[in-house]
Amino acid sequence: MPADSPTPPPPSQRRLLSGAGGTGRTGGTGSTRSGGSTRAGTAAAADTFTATTPFSRPPPQATPPAKESLPRWAKGVVIGGVLLAVAMPASVLLSRSMAVQGMLQEQSTSKAALVCTSAEGRANDDSSVLGWLFGGSRVQCSEWETREARQQREREQYEANYLARQRAKQGY
Repeated sequence: MPADSPTPPPPSQRRLLSGAGGTGRTGGTGSTRSGGSTRAGTAAAADTFTATTPFSRPPPQATPPAKESLPRWAKGVVIGGVLLAVAMPASVLLSRSMAVQGMLQEQSTSKAALVCTSAEGRANDDSSVLGWLFGGSRVQCSEWETREARQQREREQYEANYLARQRAKQGY
């Protein structure tokens, strides 16, 4: 190192880089904030931005070796299998529910003497899980009603709703 180059400050005076130049200086006069006195020689040179030393980070700690885990493709196969195992029964149940609702909707507008009022979707083959999933479905009606009885029930329901609305209007 040449003799005229500034020496770095001792470890007790080290500071972090701030990007604002030397600390404690105002303007270019060399006065400090503490009392207006100036530093001379190497102390003034150490007060400049280029003479500051950067913060030294601690060395990275050695990480323990990773445990042997499943390959990425195997994890994908497992996750895909779980998703399929959940999605298949859900789609079968949704399909059966929609079939029941469609059949009941057809029955509600039917002119037949007997109409189905309650039904459930059943698997054609209940003997195994694969049969339940892939064997198809059928709709089984569990309650029947005559057309006249259904019309009478709907009329009574309409009248009861009408009277309840009238009582609610009088109450206000």
